[in-house]
Amino acid sequence: MGTDTGNESAIFREAAAHLMRGEGHRVWSLIVTIFGDLAQAPGQGISGAALSRLVGLMGVKPEAMRVALHRLRKDGWIASRRVGRVSHYRLTASGLAESERATARIFARRTPPPERWHVAVAGPLDPGARLALEGAMAEHMPIAAGVWLGQGPAPTTLPPGLFTIDGSALGLPDWLRDGLMPPELARCYAAFDARVARVATHLAGGDATLALLDRTAIRILLVHGWRRLVLRHAALPDAVFPRGWAGPRVRDRVHGLLDRLGQPTIRELADTASV
Repeated sequence: MGTDTGNESAIFREAAAHLMRGEGHRVWSLIVTIFGDLAQAPGQGISGAALSRLVGLMGVKPEAMRVALHRLRKDGWIASRRVGRVSHYRLTASGLAESERATARIFARRTPPPERWHVAVAGPLDPGARLALEGAMAEHMPIAAGVWLGQGPAPTTLPPGLFTIDGSALGLPDWLRDGLMPPELARCYAAFDARVARVATHLAGGDATLALLDRTAIRILLVHGWRRLVLRHAALPDAVFPRGWAGPRVRDRVHGLLDRLGQPTIRELADTASV
């Protein structure tokens, strides 16, 4: 994958700087992204050495990594074991389940709108019951108080007591589009799109010469930045969001770069980190 020459290091530094600019990455969240992208098979783990080298390239100090790993173990996200003097970390069963749910959103390519939609409406509820219902309807998009929009026909697993209606035609006024994509989130998409475009420029013609760990660190920063955006709103088709928003464009840029950078195996990471 290349060796660390001055020119290649400059390519990495420029690309990584754009992806980290203006971002306050939580270390524990960054580590979750690493496992979600590189080690999602059951029982698959990453050595402490490889993890340390990767997050170090992203500006994370060893102490911050240790604190983040302690938190993730305490919260049941990851488990660890030692092989000789080397620690290995993996997602727990519950951490793997959470990661898999997010992965479907993060790595989804553009999809057309469904032919059918459904709307669910709640009747009068006390505050406790309304809060519980909002939790049960988390996969739907709230469009008004007690009203949710969902893709496809109404599932039989909806909570009881809801009035539902299915339809094939959907009117999308601007007030609804803007509610699905608040202006501040739309601005975050546009800012990330600009940063990813600069990364693509820096990597053009030079990404194939980058060292494996440099390529992987850039890959993780891309996935992490995209993940922080796409998980902040409902999983709805692009066409229902405000006209002209940057989401479809930045998705194409991100996936194009990920395809170019490739995905290393755990073995490749371990071998490189041990050098």
